[in-house]
Amino acid sequence: MTATALSSGILPPKVAVLGFARSGRALTRALLERGAAVAVVDDRPRDAFEEISELERAGVVFFFGGSDPRSGSDPVHGLDNAGWLALSPGVPPTHPIVLAARRRGLPVLSEIEIAWRIAEAEATGPHRWVAVTGTNGKSTTTAWIAEILRFGKRPVALAGNIGAPLSGFLGDRAPRDFVCELSSFQLETVERFRPDVAVLTNVTPDHLDRYASLEDYAATKERIFSNQRESDFAVVNADDPIASRARPRARRVPFSRRVLVAGGTWCERGRIFSEARGPRRDVLAADRLSLPGAHNMENALAALAAAECLEATAAAIEKGLTRFRGLPHRTELVAEADGVQWVNDSKGTNVDATVKSLEGRSEKSVLLILGGRDKHGDFGLLAAPIARTTRVVLTIGEAAPKIEQAISRSAPVETCFTLERAVARAAELARPGDTVLLSPACASFDQYRNFEERGEHFRSLVSRLTSTVSRLTGLDDGP
Repeated sequence: MTATALSSGILPPKVAVLGFARSGRALTRALLERGAAVAVVDDRPRDAFEEISELERAGVVFFFGGSDPRSGSDPVHGLDNAGWLALSPGVPPTHPIVLAARRRGLPVLSEIEIAWRIAEAEATGPHRWVAVTGTNGKSTTTAWIAEILRFGKRPVALAGNIGAPLSGFLGDRAPRDFVCELSSFQLETVERFRPDVAVLTNVTPDHLDRYASLEDYAATKERIFSNQRESDFAVVNADDPIASRARPRARRVPFSRRVLVAGGTWCERGRIFSEARGPRRDVLAADRLSLPGAHNMENALAALAAAECLEATAAAIEKGLTRFRGLPHRTELVAEADGVQWVNDSKGTNVDATVKSLEGRSEKSVLLILGGRDKHGDFGLLAAPIARTTRVVLTIGEAAPKIEQAISRSAPVETCFTLERAVARAAELARPGDTVLLSPACASFDQYRNFEERGEHFRSLVSRLTSTVSRLTGLDDGP
């Protein structure tokens, strides 16, 4: 009989799970498969979920919010006899159940921490772990690293904040490369998680509605290095004033798109170089990278550095850097019609991301859609790039008044309230050579469940609009 994390003493007999979204569901199933008892607490009402009955028959006890009498007793009883509280990323550390767990002395751990412990305990051979965090670029960098490693001989699992919970990969115990995106929320509750390669893409103001200060937020990001050993690798952005201050215990591997960095990766005179694993080598011409833009140059250099640390072959690196097609909702060209480009950067949920999305665009060529839920960013930092690149700003969502106050002198601003109105108005104003750019600099939660839903809505609106334009153009052109 194969030993499990429970039989090996890695897991406690019972785990309480707070938050039943993607990671909470995946972890619950993984714990059940290993024979652990599970109690789930979620503030939403019972009727928000579909698969409850099956899990209840398997022994899971649920404590829901709302007035449904089946919601159970006081949710704090979910902690009774539990050895750990597993915390979903979206749940704040000030949640009453978290506070109750800490008063009881229970460890509060992220899903990725628990899944990592299980994976390491049950592996039939050594896994290799890459973890990526940062304010911007972490999803693209994570996926780009995985793309490079897939051209090697070992299997790759792309997991974490990028959308696939690590717990969902625990059914296969064979050795592989895990490439995980970690948010600051997940890093708050890691305790032993130790990646062989940890990457910090950058640190700029974000989530200041959750953190007391930028310094507090940066310290949380740097937790990605906290359990590394001297034999591990810490990839850091030498161009970023905050990320570059990190002093990890692991070997430091810098990357820069501006200057040569000894022992790292960089761009110089239109070519990409690496010293990450030995003597300097010329990797390839920068214009061969599959994704354009200065921000993607940084992502590529970080991905290259991580791949070098894991000794990926030169052929795998070249294929990965030149064939990777990027991710949805990240400066994604969704349509081009009548000379107008429509670009979905819904993942641009903070000011710095929007600044980078505007970087390199032609003067006065952008119709910029901004707004959503304010994360306490400094919208004034958008003023200069908007003044250079943007013909008109169309605002949506809760943060619209604050945005308008900060950038009104940089470009004309129109309040549209909703994405539907913003897209319709952009269609009226756009002319050949323009780019309609959704890069909101805000969270989506005032009007959408997440940035993906916002991006899909934009894509749908643009698709309907541009297909209508195409049909009308076809009629005008005759048979």
